[in-house]
Amino acid sequence: MNWWTKFKCFIIGWNPNILKNCTEASYKTLKKYTSSILILLFIWGATGYTFAQRYLSIHTWWGCALTALIFITVVIQIERQVILTVGKNRGIVAFRIILAFLMAVIGSTILDQIIFKNDVEKVLVDIRSDKVNQIAVKRQKTMQLEINKLNSIIDSLDIINSKLNNEVAKRPTIQVTDVKTERIPVTNNDGTKTTVTKSTVTTQHVANTRIEQIKSNSATIDKCRTRLDDLYNQKINVEVTVRKELEANSGFLEELNAMIVLIKSDTLAGIFYLLLFTFIIALELLVVVSKVGDRKCDYDLIIEYQLDVKKTALSEMIKN
Repeated sequence: MNWWTKFKCFIIGWNPNILKNCTEASYKTLKKYTSSILILLFIWGATGYTFAQRYLSIHTWWGCALTALIFITVVIQIERQVILTVGKNRGIVAFRIILAFLMAVIGSTILDQIIFKNDVEKVLVDIRSDKVNQIAVKRQKTMQLEINKLNSIIDSLDIINSKLNNEVAKRPTIQVTDVKTERIPVTNNDGTKTTVTKSTVTTQHVANTRIEQIKSNSATIDKCRTRLDDLYNQKINVEVTVRKELEANSGFLEELNAMIVLIKSDTLAGIFYLLLFTFIIALELLVVVSKVGDRKCDYDLIIEYQLDVKKTALSEMIKN
């Protein structure tokens, strides 16, 4: 048995040692199952790679390849649930049909967003224009509240500084009196020593303390005016800023919404989406149809025979 046959056995979960004793019918069934799965692996591998690159912000090829590998592994495990079922199991078939429908919806949606990328971008322009207007209005209101607050602070400080400047103009300096007390030793006529308290009063003129308060207020006014300039510039360019933010943070749900709008408004896009959805769901059900519709090959018969033999042996063991 060559490596390619072993690889196909690995993909669908068959035991190559059992397959060695089977006829050509089992080998044909192996090829059929493998072909169906490989088609899905190519589609979901490409979907996973593109999805990671476009929506998960993975910019390295190996990161995208790892995501594609995860998608591929999930598909293999799902298909094995049907292929490795021994006998007839309607429950697993019904479950696989439901899962095929969901996978077809997800797969066709992702692929359509990639195929119709340019058309989706045109729809996004209109959608984003409405969002830009809504967000811009809210931000402008917030900015205007802060502008009003800063203007109020500036006006208040200007009034205070005007009064302080009038005070400083009248009294540029203020008189400060400093009283210093010290104890001086004195020798009395009888030779005894005592101390005498002596107070020294000094007066000096210093700059009015209101000047420092004026400087502090002026510094606060300058900061407020700088912030005002920034707010006015932001308010003028708020629409441009919001648009850049929306374009830089384009998400899957936003493009999905644009895709839905495109499908509803463009009949050709809707028809193509339906065709792609039907194509993917048909591929998803290939293995199920092959498993349910075809006659059992000798590989399946061997597995069922081994199961029956084991059941019989266990039953005899329980009786004894």
